[in-house]
Amino acid sequence: MLPNVTSDASAFVEIAYDYVIIGGGTAGLALASRLSDNPNITVGVLEAGQDRSDDPTIRLAGGWLVSASVPGAEFHWPFQTTEQTHAAGQKFAVHRGKLLGGSSAMNALIWTRASKAEYDALVELGNPGWSFDELLPYFKKSQAHTPQENNIIPGTGALSPSQGSDGPVKTSFNTWYSSLIKPFLAAAATLSIPLNSDPNSGNMVGMNNVARMVDNEDGTRSHSGAAYLPRTAGRNNISVLVGAYTTKIAIAKQGHELVAQQVHFDVDGTNYVVRANKEVVLSAGAYQTPQILELSGIGKTSVLSKFGIETLLELPVGDNLQEQLLVFTNATLTDEAVSNLSVDPFIEGLKPEPGKDAAATNSGGPFISVPIRSATSSSEHAEFVALLDSYLAEESLTPLERAQFTIQRRWLSSADSSNVAELQCVFACIPGLAGLPLADGRMTLWSPVAHLHPTSRGSVHINSPDPFAQPSIDPKFLSRAYDMKALLQALRLREKIIQAPPLESMITESAVPPSSIQTDEELEAFIKANIATYWHPVGTAAMAARDLGGVVDQNLKVYGTKNIRVVDASIIPLQISATPASTVVAIAEKAADIILAATS
Repeated sequence: MLPNVTSDASAFVEIAYDYVIIGGGTAGLALASRLSDNPNITVGVLEAGQDRSDDPTIRLAGGWLVSASVPGAEFHWPFQTTEQTHAAGQKFAVHRGKLLGGSSAMNALIWTRASKAEYDALVELGNPGWSFDELLPYFKKSQAHTPQENNIIPGTGALSPSQGSDGPVKTSFNTWYSSLIKPFLAAAATLSIPLNSDPNSGNMVGMNNVARMVDNEDGTRSHSGAAYLPRTAGRNNISVLVGAYTTKIAIAKQGHELVAQQVHFDVDGTNYVVRANKEVVLSAGAYQTPQILELSGIGKTSVLSKFGIETLLELPVGDNLQEQLLVFTNATLTDEAVSNLSVDPFIEGLKPEPGKDAAATNSGGPFISVPIRSATSSSEHAEFVALLDSYLAEESLTPLERAQFTIQRRWLSSADSSNVAELQCVFACIPGLAGLPLADGRMTLWSPVAHLHPTSRGSVHINSPDPFAQPSIDPKFLSRAYDMKALLQALRLREKIIQAPPLESMITESAVPPSSIQTDEELEAFIKANIATYWHPVGTAAMAARDLGGVVDQNLKVYGTKNIRVVDASIIPLQISATPASTVVAIAEKAADIILAATS
């Protein structure tokens, strides 16, 4: 059981907290922990899920193979998208974490940062103070990285200046590496893809070994709950209520501003109200933060009026949803490659013994991340530029979309932005992962590919005044041709890698997609039917200038309100070429400083 966690709602609401944080997830617990460093501040956290820190599927690092694939599990929000017109009418599972630690407690553990140019773009969108150099101290403050010598990438055996050494989140590298990794990297090197020993430094392009949220002392997951709540042990100024489902924020008008006074929530069918003396902070994530804002009267009248909700404040809440897409692939290995293959003891046994949890830290492998410019011919690259130019010519673009596409075009066409990756290929050698069938029962090389900077923009909005109804999540996957072309090029990149020596001699054929599929038209049909989401939604309460379409300002305060902030992935205005966990935690670290400075 984590410290300062309670299920007693009646006792919880007897206190009027200075800060009420909605959501005890990746950002919420990091923020709460840091705010409670000030003994004169009281912090209350509302979390709909439970404390699952002792559950082996959460505690063990390898448990994500189970927790991320079980529909309707108690530690999930089993969200689903609307039918995606451009993806064969499919509905996609887009689960989020419903437990202390949020999605950081059920993700694939990857701890990466995007490029310097991507964080610097935050400033360009109207957010002074959010450049890479200004965020770097918070990245480091959150992390305690343990380097190790037996690494697949030279130069990573010592702590980099870009990494933290004494933060709450423990990160480390794998303790086991497949014997296929060196051939995989050697094959990529024939395509002039560079090794990158320090992807956290502001340039994450190339082949790199990603750090993971694993305490290598015992092989356990270092999610936000496990990382940040233990440091609050013994404090009486922080309380985390589990099983508390927030239904709305009670907001009053004071002059030209709105003031949050109370938060309404439900526990086992009983309604409760908790007071906030100073601020209410939304850390409910990219799907539920906009849902709660809309239920509370903040959003677009065109949405709220359909459900009889008075619009207290007109803002583009829920728009600008961006999600990364990936395609799973498999290639079957030759008999000789299989016979020489070193097998991960965790994957082989799947039953780690008590005290030997480190075996569960071993799955996965390197990431290859590259710009489109370096993965395409000059004519193919020109087609991508032309597509973005055509989008920029559209009169219907929102100001935020125009600003975003202008930035994305610069990344695409400028040599100065050559460290902004857009295509990704991931190595793994795990049988049956993600439900892919094993051709003839053989071990396969599993290498999903991804497009990291989508141009499609979707939305998440309430579709009922009932706070317990799932919001309507419409990411509009593949609604712009650019995204399909990018995934096609990612598949082509993967094809080049598996056909390059020395990996080529170890593979019999591509099983998924079948080697018989070769033309662009065939591959595009395969992509439509087989895309998956990376589960990295951002942007639905965008931090941007208000005249661009921002929802929160550079201090994370909702425009037009006196005391409502948003601290989670929904504020990221433009998708990043990284898994979001480290960025979301850094946002929380910076938010704590912003809030504490305002308090003092």
